[in-house]
Amino acid sequence: MNKIFTVILTAPVLVAAPFVHAAPAQHPAQTQFKQNMDAVLKIARDKSLNENQKIQRITGYADRYLDYQRISALAVGMPWREFNANQKNEFIKAFKDMVVSIYSHSALMGAVDSQVTMLPKLTEEKNKRVTVFTEIKTSSGKKYEVGYRLYPVGSTYKIYDIQVDGASLVTVYRNQFNELVKQKGIDGTIETVRQKGLKKVE
Repeated sequence: MNKIFTVILTAPVLVAAPFVHAAPAQHPAQTQFKQNMDAVLKIARDKSLNENQKIQRITGYADRYLDYQRISALAVGMPWREFNANQKNEFIKAFKDMVVSIYSHSALMGAVDSQVTMLPKLTEEKNKRVTVFTEIKTSSGKKYEVGYRLYPVGSTYKIYDIQVDGASLVTVYRNQFNELVKQKGIDGTIETVRQKGLKKVE
């Protein structure tokens, strides 16, 4: 769990490191992902913007490429079908706020010296789903392979899961949410997620 958080804080989807090396991209998903890294990098390195402005712009950009609805459904797992429409909307909003507060705010503070290398390998699954890979080297010298699982919506590829050295982010959350739903029910789970997000922003 801690390793996933540490690595995701340096991930190029919500924050870009100052050194990005890319292998030739052949698949459309790889091409888009490289463009995303470059765009976010430009925002993250813009000295005319303060931290809040960077987070706001990066979050707005990421909204186009992160499928929070699918991420939420996968993270909750089986109990998701028990949520009504309003509860789903409330959970998605709370979960997104938590993700933004954890990844965007902390990443801009701690990922300055990380290096991100886009790897040439790609895995393809059913329904045109693919996984593109990067290698992240932290300032302490640790290296992690990060896989971004995407699926096409028209001509755009959207991220629905992130894997760090094979460990799935939605699976890690699913274990927590299953326990929360059992202990606190659906509304209690939503409130817990909401409070975690608000607390992290502070």
